[in-house]
Amino acid sequence: MKTIFTLLAKLFMLVVWAVFITNFIRPFPGITHIALNVMAIFTIFMHGLQSLLFSGDALGKDVQLTRREKISIFIFGTFALIDIKNKYLK
Repeated sequence: MKTIFTLLAKLFMLVVWAVFITNFIRPFPGITHIALNVMAIFTIFMHGLQSLLFSGDALGKDVQLTRREKISIFIFGTFALIDIKNKYLK
């Protein structure tokens, strides 16, 4: 059940990123594009911060994340961290 939830959450994040990129290329009408730009900036900031925090020693000195895992954290945020936690911290 957890795997299905994580997979659906990652799929949802891909849809969110697609909306952000679509809004950047072709802005939505009205004030919607401003709200989406603010949300995109906040998402980039938070996922970047998560990626930086967990690239260090937050998971322990014996856990070294690969470049793919760091990128996954940036794209999927907490949902990628769930997979990484299950992989390294059993």
